[in-house]
Amino acid sequence: MRNIILCGFMGCGKTTVGRYLARLTGLTYVDLDAEIESEQGIPIPEIFAAYGEPYFRDLEHQAVKRLAGRSRCVVSTGGGALTFRRNIDALSPADLVVFLDAAFPVCYQRIRWSDRPIVRSSTPEELQSLFEKRRSSYLEAASFTVDAGQTVEQVAEAIAARYHLLDEREPPERQVPGKNR
Repeated sequence: MRNIILCGFMGCGKTTVGRYLARLTGLTYVDLDAEIESEQGIPIPEIFAAYGEPYFRDLEHQAVKRLAGRSRCVVSTGGGALTFRRNIDALSPADLVVFLDAAFPVCYQRIRWSDRPIVRSSTPEELQSLFEKRRSSYLEAASFTVDAGQTVEQVAEAIAARYHLLDEREPPERQVPGKNR
């Protein structure tokens, strides 16, 4: 059985939807950032402050590679995880990658008071620019997109229906540009 990988900008609902979706489907819930924090013994903002973003991105890549060996998980990725080709390539082609597409104002309302390093060091305009830049990466990585402006239940049910529908057939490989052509 494949994994369901949730991607999208900070504040789009990956954690909330992921937890609900795991209960709904009976799959194991995995938060990629929480796994990194547990392994390192310190919160991600402290990893960024002490070691910098490149170090964190290497930890994140190692976590994605370990994830590829697991199955039957709902995984919430960090907002930047699937903006890197090496992380997309490390996923199993059978994984169902879902882009939770929420409008920037919705995401911003949810993250504006967070302790995330990028939120603390950026203006709203800079965050919106990052949002727009990352959106194309999410679309490229995703097997399909769900409107994350719906309720948590509606988003999770739409993903679960697609997951179960695909599980009834042979799993299609994700179309990864430059890889599946």
